[in-house]
Order: sequence, then structure tokens, then C-alpha cells
Amino acid sequence: MALKGCNKKEAQGRATHKKILMAATELFARQGYHKTTITDIAQAVNLTSGAVFHHFPSKEALLEAVVDWLARGIQIYSDYLNRAEKGSLAVAQGVVDIMCEHFRRQPEATICLAALATEFAGSRHPMEKRLKEVYEDFIEAFARILENHPKITDSRAAATALIGAVQGIAVQGLLQAPERSIDQLADGFMGLLSDW
Repeated sequence: MALKGCNKKEAQGRATHKKILMAATELFARQGYHKTTITDIAQAVNLTSGAVFHHFPSKEALLEAVVDWLARGIQIYSDYLNRAEKGSLAVAQGVVDIMCEHFRRQPEATICLAALATEFAGSRHPMEKRLKEVYEDFIEAFARILENHPKITDSRAAATALIGAVQGIAVQGLLQAPERSIDQLADGFMGLLSDW
């Protein structure tokens, strides 16, 4: 009987941990890390600040957990690109499709890395290096399939630019809603690449 109660308590703890992580992701995406307080996060999930600190010993530990979680999400893009043999419009469409799918489930998570990268760029904070590392697998995977593309002279620059463009679609998806859907914006972007 005690084992069953322990498992239920553990499950509740994991659920609370995830709720805090999701709330922090949304707030970091919308307000930025530095402007978001532990109180803001606690209020978003109807907890006390102490309860948040029970799950995450510091705001920085929460930031690291958010980035780790987002890094696992971006791995889906890298995995997809690593299965492709060469760059093509279909591959770019696949990347955009993955982003749209993520956006429909968790729009703020789709842009949180971009928001954090913007916030920490040039700061020399250890998180700047960590964010670059998160993007590196995606850049490497996409640069590899662009290496022999006849119109691309710098495959790493092209891969990096594509990441920015895809994240830009997600940012505009939040900004333009409900007038324009994420799918309309994605279709508009793919129309720009149609001569690829």
C-alpha cells in the first residue's frame, strides 16, 4: 500500500515539475529570462515560490532545465536532416512542417530558444555557449546536405539562416494570429524557396 502512495506522489511530483517547466518556457519566450521572476512562474501554475524552488533550486537551474528540454525538441530536426541525402525543396518543406507541428502543440516552446538566444547573445554568460551548442547539431546536419548544392557557397551560413527563417515564421505566427495562421505563413515562406 505504501508503494502505491509513493508512486502516486512521485507521479504528482513529475507532473508539477513539468507544469513548472512549461510555464517557465512560455514566460521566457514571451517576457525573456531576465524579466521573468520565480513569482511569475509560481503564479502561472498556482504554486508558491517555495514550491517552485522545491523542484528547481534556482532560477538558473530552471533555465538550464528549459534549455535541456528544448534541446531534445530541436533534436527532431537534426534527426530528420540526418536522414536526408541532399538539400532540396522537399527537405526544407519537411523542416517547416516539423516546426508547424511543434507550433500547433506549443507555440511558445517553438520560439523560446530564439528568444533566449537573442537575450543572451553577446552576454558572455555561460548560457550563450550552451544555446550555440543546442543549435550546432541542426546547423551541422543541414550544412552537410547543402554542401553540394549548386547555388550555395557557404553551407553553414545557409543552414544558420534557414534556422533563423523558420524560427521567424514561428515568431510571426504568434504575432500575426489570428489574422494569419502558421500554415499560411509557412506556405508563404515555402513560396519564396520554390525556385530552389
